[in-house]
Amino acid sequence: MAGRKFGLDPGTMNLRICQNGHGLIVNEKNLIAVQKKNIIAVGNEAYDMFERTPASIKIAKPVRDGVIADIDLLSKATEMILRKNSSVSSFMRNNHFYIAVPTDVTEVEKRAYFNLIMQSSFNTRHVYLVEKPIAVAIGENLAISGEDPIMTVDMGAGSTEISIMMMNGIVVSRLLKEGGFTINENICRAVKEEYSLLIGEKTAEYLKFELGNAIPDSKRTVVAYGRDLITGMPSHAEIPVSLVFEAMKTYFIHVVKTVHNMIGKVPPAQAAFIMQHGIFFTGGASMTPKLPELFESILQLPVKFSESPADSAIRGIAKMMQNPSAYRNMNFSIKEASFE
Repeated sequence: MAGRKFGLDPGTMNLRICQNGHGLIVNEKNLIAVQKKNIIAVGNEAYDMFERTPASIKIAKPVRDGVIADIDLLSKATEMILRKNSSVSSFMRNNHFYIAVPTDVTEVEKRAYFNLIMQSSFNTRHVYLVEKPIAVAIGENLAISGEDPIMTVDMGAGSTEISIMMMNGIVVSRLLKEGGFTINENICRAVKEEYSLLIGEKTAEYLKFELGNAIPDSKRTVVAYGRDLITGMPSHAEIPVSLVFEAMKTYFIHVVKTVHNMIGKVPPAQAAFIMQHGIFFTGGASMTPKLPELFESILQLPVKFSESPADSAIRGIAKMMQNPSAYRNMNFSIKEASFE
């Protein structure tokens, strides 16, 4: 019996799964609620419990800083989410799995993505690792097959991957263990220092979406609720746009510096082409309002932003599954894992 094809993009914030012929079938938070070693909730259900559970229930993040941190939990959660979405009734040996993997990671970290399926009840040996920058480029229809370089910046929740590609391969790639979560942590720290108010990650995320702006142009404030560090009682404070901007600025500056450094590492002709034709930005953190204007003014080169940045990689994997022969000869695009 012919198996089905599944594509996985296990991000720090979201787990996205597509199925050949059905498109995106799963887009849920990559969180797991565990009580006494038993998984009691996964995905969006676990996110609803986040920061609201008793001490006996732990909310685990199986992917941290863009790489797998707990392979066992992620494997079980993936299976549970697929079953919950009625995507599988059984796990045939002929199923094929395509998994997005960061480029700038160790072989041990890449092995974890391979083992995610090989050591699970999915019971298949058809596992392919797709380097994420290539998947992003395919998903965004970027011309990486030619001799001219294409530069992408994938700004995710837990990491930012900056890559230069050409001739169907990756010339250089750098993984920064910073992203949208870094901004949240900065917001929590700033609110704590400025207002002696302890807020959670969800509140920081809310402030980021409500007040986040790469070029602040207002004096708007939003009320944040938390716990007063002095009295220990519930309290609140009015958080201004300027505080959130300062929390974002450090991350944006690091991205810009890394982009400049990477352009300086490629041959002059390639660097000149990038300076002339620009850089492509994607990933959830790239949706910050007015970020294109900020980066273009600082980098002094053209910038292009995805219209649907959170799904770039999974769209690319879906295209590769639909027509694997068209991408089989890509040097770094899709390769059967061989860590045995």
